[in-house]
Amino acid sequence: MAVLHPDPAAFCREMLPLTSRTFALTVPLLPSPLDEIVTTAYLLCRVVDTVEDESGSPVSDRVQLLTELAALAALPPDWRERSAAAAERARGLLGSGTPADEVRLVAGLPVVLENFTRLPRAARGLVQECLQDMAIGMADTLSRRQSALEDVDEVLAYCDVVASTVGRMLTGLFAWRSGGAAAVLPALTARADSFGRVLQLTNIIKDVRADLDANRCWLPRTVLADCGVDSPERLRDPENATRARAVLRRMIAIAHRELVDAVAYVDALPSADAADAAIRRFCTAPLLMAVLTLRKIWRGDEVFGVRPVKISRRTVAAAMLTTRVTAARPTALTTMLTALRRSLPGPLPHDAPAPPPARTRRSLGEGIEAAAARLVAAQSPTGSWHEDYGSMPMFLAQYVITCHVVGAMPDEHTRARMVHHFRVRQNPDGGWGIDIESDSMVLASTLGYTALRLLGVPADDPCARGARAFILRHGGALAAPHWAKLMLAVLGVFDWKGLYPFPPEGWLLPRGLPVHLGRLWCYPRVVFTSMSWLYARRAVVRSDDPVLRELRDELYAVPYDRIDWRKSRGTIAATDSLRPRSWLLKAAFAALSIYEARPSPKLRERAMATALDHVDHENRTSNYVGHGPIPKFLDTLVWHFADPGGDAVLAHAKRLPDYLWDSADGTRVQSFNSSETWDTSFAVQALVASGSPGAREALRSASGFLERNQRLTDVPDAERHFRQPGRGGWTLSTAEQAWSITDGTAEALKAVLALDELGLADDVTPERRLAAVEFLLATQNADGGWPAYEPNATPAWLEKLNFSDVFDNLMVDYSTVEPTASCVTALRRHLARHPDGPRAAIERAVSRGEQFIVDSQRAEGSWEGFWGVCFTYGTWFGVKGLKGSRHPGARGAVDRACEFLLAHQRPDGGWGETIEGNRNQRYVHAATSQAVMTSWALLALTDAGRATSPSARRATDFLLRAQLPDGGWQDDHLSGAMMRCAAMNYDGYQRAFPLWALSAVADSEGASS
Repeated sequence: MAVLHPDPAAFCREMLPLTSRTFALTVPLLPSPLDEIVTTAYLLCRVVDTVEDESGSPVSDRVQLLTELAALAALPPDWRERSAAAAERARGLLGSGTPADEVRLVAGLPVVLENFTRLPRAARGLVQECLQDMAIGMADTLSRRQSALEDVDEVLAYCDVVASTVGRMLTGLFAWRSGGAAAVLPALTARADSFGRVLQLTNIIKDVRADLDANRCWLPRTVLADCGVDSPERLRDPENATRARAVLRRMIAIAHRELVDAVAYVDALPSADAADAAIRRFCTAPLLMAVLTLRKIWRGDEVFGVRPVKISRRTVAAAMLTTRVTAARPTALTTMLTALRRSLPGPLPHDAPAPPPARTRRSLGEGIEAAAARLVAAQSPTGSWHEDYGSMPMFLAQYVITCHVVGAMPDEHTRARMVHHFRVRQNPDGGWGIDIESDSMVLASTLGYTALRLLGVPADDPCARGARAFILRHGGALAAPHWAKLMLAVLGVFDWKGLYPFPPEGWLLPRGLPVHLGRLWCYPRVVFTSMSWLYARRAVVRSDDPVLRELRDELYAVPYDRIDWRKSRGTIAATDSLRPRSWLLKAAFAALSIYEARPSPKLRERAMATALDHVDHENRTSNYVGHGPIPKFLDTLVWHFADPGGDAVLAHAKRLPDYLWDSADGTRVQSFNSSETWDTSFAVQALVASGSPGAREALRSASGFLERNQRLTDVPDAERHFRQPGRGGWTLSTAEQAWSITDGTAEALKAVLALDELGLADDVTPERRLAAVEFLLATQNADGGWPAYEPNATPAWLEKLNFSDVFDNLMVDYSTVEPTASCVTALRRHLARHPDGPRAAIERAVSRGEQFIVDSQRAEGSWEGFWGVCFTYGTWFGVKGLKGSRHPGARGAVDRACEFLLAHQRPDGGWGETIEGNRNQRYVHAATSQAVMTSWALLALTDAGRATSPSARRATDFLLRAQLPDGGWQDDHLSGAMMRCAAMNYDGYQRAFPLWALSAVADSEGASS
């Protein structure tokens, strides 16, 4: 057959710009003869791609034609006749929507093949291999594919067929043309697939709308399902905009992963001579344009619009110019590409190999039953779940110091166990952190060292030596925060002149002033009251203990009698300055220093009496349990100096052991006297969700505990002592502690309502449930959210007077998402169970709460957790609070939350964070997935209606793999948090939440079957 064009090479050069935008710009950059080889190869690949893309034709016809094109790549003896026939058949398949230039190219297939025969033999072999792999791979994909590919692996396999084949071909051609490229061929080959994949993934992403309009989709079903999109066509629906964006995020994250390796591919190319530099420019340009395209897509929503997504001609020109400047400069190139991709969603991690099935791997039903049995076995005789709730060594240190001052040191065995805890939890640098997972701080280390010495550990003990070395390296006790200095001052190993003034006269200010102590959040209120009394008294223990004299020498880098105490007031170690001192705080300290130089004796006496009255009221109403460990210890010290040996001191000393917990790592001090009601409420809800028949008696016993620990009265003389009504509420621990909390009440009420459905909550009568509702209604903040304890009466700017140096969000009882969601869901459930209640008030409170939840969502879709680590915790509460909501923004908020969670799921199916996320207010991955955080994320997905999504299935599989033989789970990281600085241990979380999550999945699967 005669050649249809007098000059095949000219025909190829003519067709290149007519059928390609990017290649027409980049191929001329290549050195000869690569430019002609790549032009011919591209046109042949384009013919194959055009046939595959023609969705209007029968699949069988296209598969047959693709197989023929693969055979033609081998140039059989009759290739001219067969190529002409194939071109004719291909033209018959092309629809009216096919661009005219592509039709002309397909018709010119024999001409392109003619030019192909004139290429060097070695180059022709590389092109032939590429064409055959591509055509056969496309035929296979067409034969198996329906409307979408199944998962990410199938999409990547498709990209390998379409584009990685080209990447490998180009790599071989570069090595054939360039000795420098041949020398680094192994490094290039290892990344060639990614170079092709990222370009094809970019095409898939930017052409989503055009593909949908042509009745095809290259997005994986699993990603669509994860993001709540039940069919590709729904991506075009405006109401699915958030879910479509979640799909977009995931696809860009996958492309970003390949982009990282593609940049390394270009970086590995040599640039020794002009030909090598030309090859680098050829590879850099499409990569740069792909990054710019992905950025444009991510910054807007055009990818799902009618108009195709394209970077402008001006941007293309700038990219080409940039390529010429940077391609031959490796450092400049990689720096530029790295900077550009920072604005993209983070790269999706490579999937880890599937872990081998654990010996204890159970089915979903078996896992639920084993977990329920383990949780039931952990119940205490009182009907509660009384779990470990301690994680802060400084609490143990303050306990020991308090006991030493009041003469109530524990027995020898307990002291030995306390020393063991300090030894086990000491960091390698010799210090202790704010919690058992955190880096060392002077605060905890100074108090810890002091406690060790008071417990009888000699100064030359290795543990004590290491701690003292850390303290002195960081400025000694002079560099500790105020909280540590005050305890040391009471011991007489720190001069009171070294503390900033904190007089109790704040209690004598007019009640309406925002700086009145009574207006603070209740926790700092009770702490600062005791601190101010001790400061005004300049309380110092009378003791001839030689250890105290030795501590004066051991805690400081300079002799004790030569310390300038006033100058040391502003000293704070960098390790402890988590909350920098504000200018307002410094100004306040300066003003108080002027007053403290000559305080009024009468005012001081009156102020101390008022402060002592508030301490006494809190102690009596809390049955000397206290508001937590720090208030408990400070109040004990106050009474030791106010009434040595008196009834209050004895009452406090009797309740001090309530805070002790003995565990494998020794005796520690709890972060509260217990978290019994809190843990019991979650355990009940988890067991009810499980439906386990073996849990009924445990639930009956738990019902009795909740009934006995609901507060049925308010504290006496509440208004004068700035106490809010607490009747009807539950505390974190037990009723005798007397500080009702909002979320604890809400979760206990939900547990009671769940028990009532099983006929197990008769003792918590409807009247008592209504009292709980009234407590919740009375504690809602003006912004619609709920605080932890009391409606906030403190302006936000007062946080600038926070002088803790360590704790954040200390002064104000802010509304946060967790108690808000707990209260909203509790009120909804109560109304559903008791529709004759105060409906209007409840609906109004719920509506305001939902608005707060919607408004407090972060831009990326998460909610920040305040009492847990961190974003999986907060996001679960946010989704839970909006489940079933009629708020117009609820659906979009939940979809954004799911998008956030999907973006942070690990390859093994789990989630995991650390306390650093709380401190830095951003998601910080733990080294491994954690069962508790995975459970929170899985519960959120389930509440969002995505329990059967592939992402939820992977999370379920992770929990079942991680389940221990005894039915429980064990995480490496603490999951509770406090004031954005300290991680808290809730040991019960590892038994309750995974069970709850698995049960929720099982319930959803049952409902959908």
